[in-house]
Amino acid sequence: MTQTGKKRTSKCPACGENIYIKDQLRLGQIVICTGCEEELEIIKIDPIVLDWVYIPDGYESYYDEELEFGHRDRRN
Repeated sequence: MTQTGKKRTSKCPACGENIYIKDQLRLGQIVICTGCEEELEIIKIDPIVLDWVYIPDGYESYYDEELEFGHRDRRN
């Protein structure tokens, strides 16, 4: 699925920065947040939903705990 023609925005799930996506949108597309430099993947187009590209095996429970407290930082 692709979408063209208008500039779209979404918020970075890591830092909350607005990410402006002006290129053709497609599921699975990788974008980089200019605020925190996280690599994010477009997982839904309308509305745009971004998620982290990679979570290493064995760390899923760690990230679930961090999400409960409203913070998720993959660089630590």
